[in-house]
Amino acid sequence: MRIEGENRCEGLCSQSFDSPAKLQCHLIEHSFEGMGGTFKCPVCFTVFVQANKLQQHIFSAHGQEDKIYDCSQCPQKFFFQTELQLCFVWGIRYHTHTTHF
Repeated sequence: MRIEGENRCEGLCSQSFDSPAKLQCHLIEHSFEGMGGTFKCPVCFTVFVQANKLQQHIFSAHGQEDKIYDCSQCPQKFFFQTELQLCFVWGIRYHTHTTHF
């Protein structure tokens, strides 16, 4: 089921994406704004120069149990604070209709 605005960076910049994976890569970029163009894994602290490389690393090296940000509105957990912020912005429709990264 697709929900209007499902792949939109609501509450941060309102940019839209054609897939959840592209939105998550964009959220990673938001997480590291002003950090000198590097992206550090929040779990093992490996540094990457591209957000998509960090995204690939997280999916291949870390599991659900490694997520560090807990949503107080639902049982979801996230690797990045920007994902958690989006969870709050989207509220109930995000909690009941989509799969979190």
